[in-house]
Amino acid sequence: MPRRLPKITPAQKDYSICPWTDFFRCKSPVKKLEELQKTENTPIDKLVNHLHFDLKLDRNKAELLTETLDFQDKLVKNDKEINLLVNIPFCMWKCFNCNRMIYEKSKNGDIYPYYYEALLKEILQAREIIFKKSYIVQNVIILGNILALEPDKIDEILKQVSYAFGQITIELGSPDFVSEEKLAILKKYNVERIIINNLTFNTVSLRHLCRRFEFKEIYEAYKLIIAYGFETSFELVVGLLDERELQLKRNLELAVELGASNIDLYAKKCRFIDEKMPLTDKKQISDLRELLEFSHNFMVKRGYKPYFVYCSETKNGCFENVGYSIPEKQCRVMHDLVDEISTVLACGTSVDNMIVNNLENKRTYLQNPQDMSQYVFGIDEILSKKAEFFK
Repeated sequence: MPRRLPKITPAQKDYSICPWTDFFRCKSPVKKLEELQKTENTPIDKLVNHLHFDLKLDRNKAELLTETLDFQDKLVKNDKEINLLVNIPFCMWKCFNCNRMIYEKSKNGDIYPYYYEALLKEILQAREIIFKKSYIVQNVIILGNILALEPDKIDEILKQVSYAFGQITIELGSPDFVSEEKLAILKKYNVERIIINNLTFNTVSLRHLCRRFEFKEIYEAYKLIIAYGFETSFELVVGLLDERELQLKRNLELAVELGASNIDLYAKKCRFIDEKMPLTDKKQISDLRELLEFSHNFMVKRGYKPYFVYCSETKNGCFENVGYSIPEKQCRVMHDLVDEISTVLACGTSVDNMIVNNLENKRTYLQNPQDMSQYVFGIDEILSKKAEFFK
């Protein structure tokens, strides 16, 4: 018989601080649940009670994990199927809440052309690796802001990352870069989804985050995006600054009314909620927990289902980021990246290459430099290391 995990008594944990048991207190709890189900062979309809009564997992979190596992595509894991990731770390400005290495294009005009040349060299090498290893590119995701580039550069990059079976997803860092000319280029190369990471629709909150655009600018850019037939995904933050249940409800209602295929809700770094990091006040944590439960119930009632769960701040509250999708519109690349189920070939700064061996359940990593200067001036060494990594 398979070995069962030891039971955890309520006295061993404080639900007001973290509703996750130690077994699920990790970045990818759904992956843990999948491993547990395979080991114990518990029927899906009995999984919630098993997690709650036997493993003492908070019932709401047990239901969230079970719903997510049930909604995820039951796809065969093929180590020849990979994700191609490209990072273009330029934006109109650097928001104080952004935890990425982002460069203001206007202030980095001297190094910007060199970054583009180095990135293109790495993308061309990636094509060689894909051909040599007989990889099948199933997803392409372009992080940062490809629309910050000139139209001819957008065209060249998309030409080099387009593959027969690859679905292309891009991030939209700022609505200021959106134009019909650039969207037409995206359409030319069959870009499927645009992720709009505005975090909130509230103009006051956008100002607090030092974002220099307003809701009306997001809406105008969105109208252009929809006119070209792109699928859309919104990234919103739960518990943002002074936003409470009423404003959160308005944000969620607007995202649903705009017809987004995916709505990803993040309770990321605690600086979004309070200046102090991490949260230690039980009242603040309890308030955030209520908002997370409210957002989950709201999304489910509107016909969306969770398809990925990623926990941040695992040592301090374990706040979960949850991706919601309408049926059959899950953003496969987000699922793959969160649960690390496919090899990642990455290009640019602040990205990780990853080789996945699902048979042996092994993952090996190769990190690109975070600093743009190190990346540009060290590109030849980076290419040499990557060639050895993927040999």
